[in-house]
Amino acid sequence: MLNGFINIDKPLELSSNKVVSEVKRLLFPIFGKVKIGHTGTLDPMASGVLPVAIGEATKTVQFQMKNIKTYIFTIKFGLQTSTDDMQGDIIKTSNVIPTISEIEKVIPQFIGKIEQVPPIFSALKINGVRAYELARKNIKVEMKKRENFIHSLEIIKQESSDEVKFKVSANKGFYVRALARDLAIFLGSVGCVSYLRRIANGPFDIDNSITLDKLKKILQNLPQSLDVRNFDSDFLLPVSFGLNDILAIDANEEQNKKLRSGQWLKKPDAWILKENTFYQLQSNSKLSAIVKLDNGFIKTVRVFNL
Repeated sequence: MLNGFINIDKPLELSSNKVVSEVKRLLFPIFGKVKIGHTGTLDPMASGVLPVAIGEATKTVQFQMKNIKTYIFTIKFGLQTSTDDMQGDIIKTSNVIPTISEIEKVIPQFIGKIEQVPPIFSALKINGVRAYELARKNIKVEMKKRENFIHSLEIIKQESSDEVKFKVSANKGFYVRALARDLAIFLGSVGCVSYLRRIANGPFDIDNSITLDKLKKILQNLPQSLDVRNFDSDFLLPVSFGLNDILAIDANEEQNKKLRSGQWLKKPDAWILKENTFYQLQSNSKLSAIVKLDNGFIKTVRVFNL
């Protein structure tokens, strides 16, 4: 069974789900049916990092909630749309175009803890229905404010008289389009995103990504005598790669067997662990499970079959 991550550099216009479907289609002739999913949706109009989890790697998605995401984006000032990007209908214009100096002065107010009203055209669910589905039917819904945290925001350069390129790093659930809208309004103008590219999602970044076209060529050139049980390739990142911010502890064979069977293990004195914190359990240098310390006992949260 194939296990690990393929960090796809998502092209424009394709949805995240279509990328997952394409990866599954490319893998099927060689590896058969595989369990697959993605970690963090990207808008169709956005490109960049989209980690695709395969096999046992799909079990790690719930532990990647704290991944910091980094984007390069451009705000087009003077134009507001229904989608907060260039794909929507124009709903408002403004002759006020802020200068770089004016933008620099207000940037500190958008760093740290913020509140955002998500774009109506988003994948958030309202009573079980995606917000964008309701928006397309012209059904009015109230998008409630959500707290988030922006770690950094900086100007890269002025692209044109009314467009400025930025770089931002923020927590999960952050909307670049909402930031563009809010920043422009704060500056007495209106604005929307004209360019958006995610360059990092936790440990996954552009440097370890691969395009769908390149993945297709690599898979087409694999030898027919390939042993899929011991498959290894530069494009396939290990399951543990997605858990880089979770500390690892080494277990001996007996400890590993006990925890994998669901039994509790009294914390060994040599293990310095924090209560209610997740840890990678490794045995013979191989990821075995995710565990946590609870009232002095180590308990298994997720078991991996690698």
